[in-house]
Amino acid sequence: MSNKLKRIIAWTLAVCFLVCALVAFLMVRGCGISPSITRLDNRGVAFFRGDTLEVPSISNYMSPTGTRYGDSIALRFDLPEFTGPTMTLRFRSVHVAFDVFQGGERIYTYGHDRASRGKFIGSGFHYVPLFHSASGKPIELRAFYAIDDNRKAFYDFDLLPSEYANSDYYARHVFALVVGAFLTLFGILALLVGVATAFYGISASRPMMIGLLSTSLGLWTLCYMKLFQIISFNLTLNSAIEYMSLYFAPLPFCLLLMNMRKGKITAWRWWGILVVVIIGAILLIVNSILHFTGVAPFPKTLPLFHFYVGVGMVYLVASGALYSSKMELSGKVLTLGVVFFAVVTAFDLVRYNLCLRYSVGHSLLEMTWLPFAALVFVMMLMASYLIYLFHILEDKAEKDVLSTMAYVDSLTGLFNRAKCQQIFGFLDKSTADFAIVSIDLNGLKMVNDHYGHAVGDNLIKAFASVLKQAFAGLGTAIRMGGDEFLAIVRNEHVADLPAAIDKMLDLQKNCRQELPIPLEAAYGIAYRSESGGNADTVYRAADKRMYDMKSTMKSKLVRK
Repeated sequence: MSNKLKRIIAWTLAVCFLVCALVAFLMVRGCGISPSITRLDNRGVAFFRGDTLEVPSISNYMSPTGTRYGDSIALRFDLPEFTGPTMTLRFRSVHVAFDVFQGGERIYTYGHDRASRGKFIGSGFHYVPLFHSASGKPIELRAFYAIDDNRKAFYDFDLLPSEYANSDYYARHVFALVVGAFLTLFGILALLVGVATAFYGISASRPMMIGLLSTSLGLWTLCYMKLFQIISFNLTLNSAIEYMSLYFAPLPFCLLLMNMRKGKITAWRWWGILVVVIIGAILLIVNSILHFTGVAPFPKTLPLFHFYVGVGMVYLVASGALYSSKMELSGKVLTLGVVFFAVVTAFDLVRYNLCLRYSVGHSLLEMTWLPFAALVFVMMLMASYLIYLFHILEDKAEKDVLSTMAYVDSLTGLFNRAKCQQIFGFLDKSTADFAIVSIDLNGLKMVNDHYGHAVGDNLIKAFASVLKQAFAGLGTAIRMGGDEFLAIVRNEHVADLPAAIDKMLDLQKNCRQELPIPLEAAYGIAYRSESGGNADTVYRAADKRMYDMKSTMKSKLVRK
């Protein structure tokens, strides 16, 4: 099978898998969506500070301007006619304590325990069960404002069958749910990867910062979209996580940028990013203290955070810290992700304020693209890191190759004299015994003179192969240069040295390579335990014994 056909099959299978996954995704989503849901756009009446106010649309209801902490308001409207045993009224509340009355009877209450103690009240969805007797009857919400200037106390009133009360919202926002869960889990995984890369000598800063940023954006997505209610109906806790994760997100982003741009931008620009980080950390700490002490809840300090983010982005762009035409590819990918996220965020802020200030009810404006933008942004961050990691590993591999070339004999593949000196240095730091075998190959000069250096190189390579096999697992085989070889055997294998010498001699005799002369060598062995000297001393003793052996050999290959 050709490579081209393999690629076609692989791409076909990938496309089929994606199509099947999409179909399954849509089927699961369809099972959770309510087949019948009614958005309450009917008119209502609000009672505020003794005045009666007409409400044109319940779902787009806007509180009167100038509301203050402690103000109360009553919102009354008629339920539509419905059939079936039970229905559920689903709506979103924003930082208010309230009661729901039907027929003069309280059927639902939320937040009064915290409101009575002056505590912050979270926002989220509520599900009020309604029996058939409530069909077409009026219903009333009596609210207590927990923050000032709260224009959106209630909105998104829907009536749907009780069996779909929970699943419908999550099914309609399943993409945001998947994105939020993915970003959170991906962030945790990136943190673990950062810890793992540290063990391999690779800087863990980037994956750690990406992990923290991804986790904070994931938690913010789940809380902002009110999807965190799947696991927690503590709306106050959910809202606190939403704001804290949002306030925290700029810190790992700026720290990541500092890591990427260190040494590549001027010092004052780099220190400027650090100042942005410090200000962000101060804002997070101070705003958290103000929130949890009840002085100023997070929603009141949100404009200050928006101002901080805006000024910070202007500085990063204007100073060239975020982008430079000379930056590497990983930096350009990061900048592209930031620009995309910033544009979508700016659009979403406009959308949010239009809905908040002017009660714009268009379906396009009610939908946020921030979860998708957060996913793309984190993926671009990860792509930037992978490009950076690729270059790091490429450089490391290149250095390893150069290091290997520096310590390896190019002809035989054995270690060379430089490596021998390095090993001698290690041996001298220890008091353990070791042995050195000094070896001199016989007949190399004669082969070079009569058959040429190419044949002489074959002789050297043949003996190097014999030496490597003989000492495999027992010691280190080294070519010192020319016809001189060396074997170093450490303490734990000294007892096996005679067997290695015998194996070397047998391999010499049984060498099947076509050579003009038989393989033959003189050798000498010396041990540290004999003299107690350093490695050079032991080597000289082994070298002397090798020459003693050579002088007694009767071979014609030995030069007398």
